[in-house]
Amino acid sequence: MTPKQREYKQNLITKIQINKSNVFSDENVRKEFMQSRFGAKSLKDMSIDQLKLLLDFCYRKVSDIPMLHQVEDKELITQAQVEKIRTVWMEKARDKSEEALLSFVFRISKYKLQRLEDLLKGKATKVIVALELI
Repeated sequence: MTPKQREYKQNLITKIQINKSNVFSDENVRKEFMQSRFGAKSLKDMSIDQLKLLLDFCYRKVSDIPMLHQVEDKELITQAQVEKIRTVWMEKARDKSEEALLSFVFRISKYKLQRLEDLLKGKATKVIVALELI
């Protein structure tokens, strides 16, 4: 993580700490919510994307956050896998759009997605291998 990313992450954590009382009655409720939605017990364990989602929830911009950390007891795609897929896609694809990427992921994984972050970890590995072969 670059120094700017660390600073941005700390800024998000600070904003969440300030605004958490808008939606959570106490610390235990917030921690249980974070554990159920992100699989994290601490704000420091969360990614920047997860922190942004939680901050939107604290600002009441969204009414709920879907459970992101597990689907049917299987792990979801890691941030490193998301970055790898997007990087290789931008290097090798003719149509670099998000729709084209999701269509490619569907052909490989046989799993229809609204966004890349909903892909299962094992299927993400298959997508990475397929991308590197094109």
